[in-house]
Amino acid sequence: MVKNGGTKIVLTASQTEISDFRNNPFIAFSGSFPHRMPIWSSRMLLFPPPPVENGRSRFAPYGLRKIEAGLLDNGFSQDDIMTVIPDDLNKVVGPDTKVVGISAMDPLGLAYVSFTYSTFLGWGNEPENMHAFQKIFRTKAIKKHKPKIIVGGAGSWQIGPKAQKLLGIDTVIIGEADEIAVEIFNKAVKGEALPARVKQKRSSPIEKIPLIKNAAVHGTVEISRGCGRNCQFCTPTMRKRRDMPIEKIVEEVKVNIANGNDMITLATEDLFLYCYDRTTKFHPNAMAVYNLIKNIAAVPGVNAIQPAHISLTPAVVDPEMISELTNIMYECCRYHYKGEPIITAETGIETASPRLIGKYMRGKCLPYKPEQWPEVILESYGILNDNNWTPLSTIIIGLPDEQESDTLTTLELVDDIFNYRSFLVPNLFANLEECILRNERRANFDACTDTQIELFQRCWEYNAHLWKQDWLGKNKTPMGFAQRLATTLIFNAAYLIYYRWGKGNLAKIRRDLLLKVSGTKPIEKISASLKAVKSALR
Repeated sequence: MVKNGGTKIVLTASQTEISDFRNNPFIAFSGSFPHRMPIWSSRMLLFPPPPVENGRSRFAPYGLRKIEAGLLDNGFSQDDIMTVIPDDLNKVVGPDTKVVGISAMDPLGLAYVSFTYSTFLGWGNEPENMHAFQKIFRTKAIKKHKPKIIVGGAGSWQIGPKAQKLLGIDTVIIGEADEIAVEIFNKAVKGEALPARVKQKRSSPIEKIPLIKNAAVHGTVEISRGCGRNCQFCTPTMRKRRDMPIEKIVEEVKVNIANGNDMITLATEDLFLYCYDRTTKFHPNAMAVYNLIKNIAAVPGVNAIQPAHISLTPAVVDPEMISELTNIMYECCRYHYKGEPIITAETGIETASPRLIGKYMRGKCLPYKPEQWPEVILESYGILNDNNWTPLSTIIIGLPDEQESDTLTTLELVDDIFNYRSFLVPNLFANLEECILRNERRANFDACTDTQIELFQRCWEYNAHLWKQDWLGKNKTPMGFAQRLATTLIFNAAYLIYYRWGKGNLAKIRRDLLLKVSGTKPIEKISASLKAVKSALR
């Protein structure tokens, strides 16, 4: 309940982080696109805010729900805490507000996707994620009443001392905050001095991780935390792996369903390795994974189950596990391809070079050897595709010490993938602060070789080849027609207004790729779209 003087503790996140992007986790990646790009001309079309009930946001980022739950478990009441959309901050922040907690997934656009695509797409290079995060600090009530500001989340490492001072943030928490956040919020409420920066290196034990009390965006439920493969370019792989007990997972599923979600997103670095035997080299525990999905699917109201991440090697180790999972998950698919349900999850190819695999991510290919990695990728793709799985696969361009032969090997793999069903996301190498390669230089398009640029373009040519017709042509509803029309008009108009006139190597790369992907001249596309509108109105 909102009080006239404001709520004691207010929790929020940026517009792009708190929105479910019309219940589509895939479209949520567009939050990494430049803020000034024409697609943001209609916020309500792409990332509308979640429903608000009694002043509270019905959905919020999963990490923010964990902080909320920790506070509720440790002496604070529902009346003490309001989790709100950023548009409502002026309604709940007042003279009695002691602290505002803000979730930060990618606050300055330094993560892989934001860094790569805000640069590639241009329009000022400021990602929408960054713009939306900074907008919070311009809220009138925050500037007027000056509550303590605490920021945490997966991207909090991006906020250095200078940015912290500029934004007026009192405390930045880096790392797992399940335990330490309660202590810091208590200090803020009591008016005690706060630490400027807290780096929590210890992994929280399972018994100290609270269960969410309210629904998360996309129905997110954490089934495991950490990875253990120790890839040097990544942060989660460096954390201790913990698997949540099924009874706790199901309880959070029920919380999400009771509050309006019908899709459950499984937060994990690898669904296939849930409760695997640690004495093995990442051999899956098929029965544990099967029982997990079976128990989630059995909860009344669950219509879709969306795994966040998988790895490729378990599919090769145990193809039967994939088949058994498909028997359950086929009825719980969020996405479709050519009218048929498909099961999707993000995975990492990163490179096909055995040399780079051996140097930076030897654990990724276990229980196989680095020299087997290209073969394992294709065999895994075959098994997954045969069972209606479609992996969304990332590829890293410009890893430290990447040589021409390494890039050519990955380029050859992409050519082979044309025979399979996937979605490829090429990213420039980014030196995340908490990874082993944090001191290496970031890649950039201007420094890329011709072969690296060809690899980037080939990935998107593959995506257009496989998905363009299905995505733009499958939805015959008025909303689907509007989406197709908006997509065609905006992107082709952007080419004519902006991309066509750019100078330099990067501008040429953009033009070449857009023309290859579109398959026709922009003016012809716009003309055809306008004719379609005229025909539809008859």
